[in-house]
Amino acid sequence: MAKSALVGMAAAALALLPAPLLAQSTAPPSPEITTPAPVRDEAAIAAAWGYAASDLTPDPAVRLGVLPNGMRYAIRKNATPPGTAVMRLLIDVGSTAESEDERGLAHFIEHMAFNGTTNVPEGEMIKILERLGLEFGADTNAFTSYDQTGYLLDLPNVKAETVDTALYLLRETASEIRFDPASIDRERGVILSELRTRANYAQRNRESLFEFTVPETRIATRSPIGDRSVIETAPAERFRNFYERYYTPGRSTLVVVGDVDVAEMEAKIQASFGNWEAKHGEAPDVPLGRIDVTRTDKANIFTHPAIDEVTTVIRFSPYVEEPDSKATRRAKLTRALAYNIVGRRLGRIARQENAPFVGASVGRSDVYRIANQSVLNVATRDGEWQRGLEAAERELRAALRYGFTREELAEQLANFTTGYENAVRGQETRSNDQLADQIMGMAKDGMIVTTPESQLDRFTALRDALTPKMLLKALREDFGTLDKPLIHLATKVDPAGGGDAVRTAFAEAQKVKVAKPKARDAQAFAYQDFGSPGEVVADSRIEDLGIRTIRFANNVRLNLKKTDFDRNRVLVSLRIDGGDLLASRDNPEATSLMNIFVRGGLEAHSLDDLYSIFAGRAVSLNFGSGEDYLGGYLATTPEDLKLQMQVLTAFTTHPGYRSEAINQYRSYLPNFYARLNATPEGAIGSQIGAILSDNDPRFSLAQKEVFEKLTFDDLKAAIGDRLEKGAIEIGLVGDFDEEQAIAAVAATFGALPEREAEFRDYDEARTRQFTQNRAPRVLHHKGEADQAIVEFYWPTTDDRDYREDVRLRLLAELLQIKVTDQIREELGAAYSPVARSFTSSIYPGYGYIQITTNVASSDVHKVSDAVRHIAAELSAAAPLAGSPSIPSPIADDELARARTPILENIANSVKSNSAWLGIVDSAQSKPARLDRFRSGGTAFGKVSAEELLAMARTYLAPDRALQVQALYEDGPSPTELAARAAPVAANATPN
Repeated sequence: MAKSALVGMAAAALALLPAPLLAQSTAPPSPEITTPAPVRDEAAIAAAWGYAASDLTPDPAVRLGVLPNGMRYAIRKNATPPGTAVMRLLIDVGSTAESEDERGLAHFIEHMAFNGTTNVPEGEMIKILERLGLEFGADTNAFTSYDQTGYLLDLPNVKAETVDTALYLLRETASEIRFDPASIDRERGVILSELRTRANYAQRNRESLFEFTVPETRIATRSPIGDRSVIETAPAERFRNFYERYYTPGRSTLVVVGDVDVAEMEAKIQASFGNWEAKHGEAPDVPLGRIDVTRTDKANIFTHPAIDEVTTVIRFSPYVEEPDSKATRRAKLTRALAYNIVGRRLGRIARQENAPFVGASVGRSDVYRIANQSVLNVATRDGEWQRGLEAAERELRAALRYGFTREELAEQLANFTTGYENAVRGQETRSNDQLADQIMGMAKDGMIVTTPESQLDRFTALRDALTPKMLLKALREDFGTLDKPLIHLATKVDPAGGGDAVRTAFAEAQKVKVAKPKARDAQAFAYQDFGSPGEVVADSRIEDLGIRTIRFANNVRLNLKKTDFDRNRVLVSLRIDGGDLLASRDNPEATSLMNIFVRGGLEAHSLDDLYSIFAGRAVSLNFGSGEDYLGGYLATTPEDLKLQMQVLTAFTTHPGYRSEAINQYRSYLPNFYARLNATPEGAIGSQIGAILSDNDPRFSLAQKEVFEKLTFDDLKAAIGDRLEKGAIEIGLVGDFDEEQAIAAVAATFGALPEREAEFRDYDEARTRQFTQNRAPRVLHHKGEADQAIVEFYWPTTDDRDYREDVRLRLLAELLQIKVTDQIREELGAAYSPVARSFTSSIYPGYGYIQITTNVASSDVHKVSDAVRHIAAELSAAAPLAGSPSIPSPIADDELARARTPILENIANSVKSNSAWLGIVDSAQSKPARLDRFRSGGTAFGKVSAEELLAMARTYLAPDRALQVQALYEDGPSPTELAARAAPVAANATPN
């Protein structure tokens, strides 16, 4: 729906950000590389990496190794993008290794890695990295899971200083964390803030599921975020003991992927980590407990007013060790094919009229190598769990009884074939991240990194031998004993009869006979001829940018940028005049249903038909609404570009508008609205659009009943003749033949009747005002009592003046550094404060600077004052010129740390197709954007501290700020908070 972007629900992720660091005046010295390249013991390497007994051959492009101390490493040269690299230090320890009085220390130690080591003082590490161009959060990250801790650095360049410093800091992390008691105490508040932020109904449901399904394991009792009492009281010695016990070479793996010399990097790793020793030897793994695979016929219910209704059916079986091998991969492939076919059948049911469930899936996995689990998940509308469970169980049982058809197998084999073949074609331009993730998977789970060619060869050799009976056998091995399973039901209201009713419902469902699934006839795509190909009437090049621009006789525009950044991949943009600008105050939800447009299929084909028709083809079904366009952004391959153009043209000329899309859309609405006030994020997200716009209905979330009444007739009326006549501009970036691409567009969009030549202005629709009411707003949520959000907004301007836009963005980056340093590090009051600048390209004069912090309810006043003080200090600063005696509130180092990551990001963005598509998509209709792109980082490099202070004086004055708070519904009254929110004087000092 068009307003769904206003309702940002915070996801509870296991990837946990590290605590920020501060900086030292110069980078640490590069380590002296005096040792020779390590002697390679291939047998020891094979044993350490787990492929000694496998019949699979590791990709020779990956240099695998192990140091004498037991630390593994992997290096791969890769130039996507050129001149960059990623480093990953993985420690095989997580929350499940913690004793009762250590719960949360694995994660806490991850934070402490950035709070002082033997050779890097507290507050220095992040500053060092920022000076080198790494942005905190985006390029400098970390995570803690149940069984692993990881430190992730994305290097924007591979200069010797950058590479050596990154290795140096990771080496410090490995064994030199200091655990200063005062530093630990300062970080406790940050950890508690993170714990508080993640505590919500979804987290409680996960805890309920684990406690029910795996009660005798540490998985149920060792959440990575930890225990509050341990976080609040654990002494430094306890941290040190855990750290020295588990941060050891034998538990560690270093992965480096990028534009580096492999031999040189191997020598540097030897020099940096070769002297690392385990102080107390290598500690054994902590047993995780046992899962009783004989435990059956139990049910558990979790209720919460905001939870989506989901039934999880689980059956455990004894864990079977399956070392990576050709045989294991054949078994996994066969299993995956079977699951995919069952998933297609379940998806088809979910799209039916009055479907019994919203979605359903089946799968199998191991549980941390202590048991295997077979799982059926069923998501339903509120109160329909029994109907949905019965329907999904019936479909699964029909597959177990009757198996699969050759047509279903052929569809899946076509998809897999295309996937493997495209992997081979694109292997030379895989990203650093993608390759590093594969190696990390090998380090963690033993999945050997093999070449795309060998994967395709193995699949091809197996493909013709696969039969539906083989898939059925695999499915029965996993789900043939689903009688009397464990069932977990998450629902808003406890059903009558409780758990017994759930168990009984499943047992009764199994008594119903199932029918053999009906075969489905294959179809040919009906939209391959749109008339005579269009004539090219204009063809020119923007030489300095390498962009070719085409205009057809019917006024359709095409912009081409051929690159070799990503082999066998083409990015496509389709922009048709209209978009959200078609909405009006009288009809604000006009284009909401464009977000489900493709679910309505085409006149000749349902969405499910299209899935079958396009089996084995790299075709994306993405057609929605943006701020000023209808269409979308998607990816395909050179081989399927013509078909992709046919599909997009078909959706433009022959949309299906099937009611099944509306029915599925309406099924999501109750859960969406139930979640709105369940968290502080939801409370603000659902109301901030109305607050900032003085309740302009175009930017306000309507009541559920409004969306429930919408039909495709409303959408047709709203978009009018835009699909038929609106101006069209198409962008292509990537690996393609220009003449073939032009021919593909000529035969599709170029063949349509004449279009409008220009995009409309929509002057009236472009009016958007920032509220003049600066009174503090207090919203209420129904989540956890100690959760709150504090947000500040300062109105700015649009993005027409590029210099102004650059200065505002840099000012926001500076604010990010200041709020992180002061609110997170000094006050320990927030886990991840955020500052950003938004300048609209659609609404003249509209923009804002925003600061957002998740805080404890008791810290709202303290954090609000801190934000006001930062803004007041900057906005009240006297001009630097003529006032040398007044110290600037912008230190040179702060400005450098704000600017350098931006410059590095800009420099690397021109090496990616996605960045180019953002320019190519409107190269003819918005030529002014080309000059901005040409300037690169020049504009950012010229901004001075004085200019930023001028921006602050213009925009960040205290009386211009709008403060919005989301508090627990029984929290302080608006009157109390308004009194606290009085603006501070420009020369005020923080509390």
